Amino acid sequence: MALNTGDHPTRILILGCGVLGGGVLDFLSQSGRDYDIHIAARDGHKVTLRANLARYTAANLGHHASIKVAAVDLMDVEATAAYLAAIQPDIIFNATTLHSWWVITQLPHAAFQRLDQARGGVWAAMHLVLVRRLMQAVGMSGVQAKVVNASYPDVTNAALAAENASPLIGIGNIANAVPGIQLAAAHLLGCDVRRVAVRFFAHHFLSYRMPSSGGTDGAPYHLTFYLDGKALPSDAIDHGAVFETVAGRFRRVKGLAGQSVTASSATAVLRTLADGIDRVVHAPGPLGLVGGYPVRISPDGLSVDLPEGLSIDEALAINRACQKFDGIDSVEADGTIRFMADSAAIIREEIGFDCPAVPLADCEEIAHELAARFAEYRHAQLAKSDLTAA
Repeated sequence: MALNTGDHPTRILILGCGVLGGGVLDFLSQSGRDYDIHIAARDGHKVTLRANLARYTAANLGHHASIKVAAVDLMDVEATAAYLAAIQPDIIFNATTLHSWWVITQLPHAAFQRLDQARGGVWAAMHLVLVRRLMQAVGMSGVQAKVVNASYPDVTNAALAAENASPLIGIGNIANAVPGIQLAAAHLLGCDVRRVAVRFFAHHFLSYRMPSSGGTDGAPYHLTFYLDGKALPSDAIDHGAVFETVAGRFRRVKGLAGQSVTASSATAVLRTLADGIDRVVHAPGPLGLVGGYPVRISPDGLSVDLPEGLSIDEALAINRACQKFDGIDSVEADGTIRFMADSAAIIREEIGFDCPAVPLADCEEIAHELAARFAEYRHAQLAKSDLTAA
């Protein structure tokens, strides 16, 4: 049973009904918990259809979850605040962005490879806009909801901390890599995977890159392995062999078809918060920090779960260094996101947009121009591809 919050079961609001938001809705509605689930998106018809799909699939499994739907446009802060005040959610899950990660994968291969070299950070402005508007609405509404953010939380949560408006925690990214690491380590140790635990510290880049390449490309990280609850010596298992095994024997389906891993990581965070239990999860952007961490969630709050011998300052330094591999030079104290020069140069050369940094106050203007330039670039690349094919 979900914990009662006042006079109602735990009320979870999902914002966004795409691949991720819909996947989380499915997991929650099939959980057997009596959560009071709400899902909202800009397109009321689309969100109704997605909620009904979740109702059908849950019913086939013997579950009949409470799901309520609404049409909500996060760009309208006042209307969003009024909606939040009316439903009083305990937990809000943001599954919205102006630029889904998979969009550039739809480009012709050569164009995708070129933009991919800029790394994920260069799209930060487009990830910031909706979650920033959401946090403004949360503040305006007066609700005390715990906000869980899926929109590039390694960076956006830290940037929003400058406005005292950071979501509580993120999802995905580092969490997506951990199951493979556990499976690989158990295989190499010759033991049941349930005996193995890890504490992994790394930015989005490494969790994105390592499962495909089998290496880190030199990006820094920290990884501690535990067997039956006891930390193993640092030389007990070769990290390179683990990473190669993740990308080899335990390679998984990726892309949109692999989004269930991200949805499951989000569900783990949401259920831990909703059920009021004490559990360690891996998540990006906890408490406004850059990068990814093991996080202890308990009824008393959140904390980074540090292994012996690693300080929080060292963990932060690892993530700050690792973010450079994702095209982010720094997230400054005022929330400005500054890009690595080579990443900014690729965007300038490919789509004609010169943007070395994103100040918080300018994120919407920058996102609008970046979206327009990318749309022109995409149209031109697809047209060129069609001509070549002809």
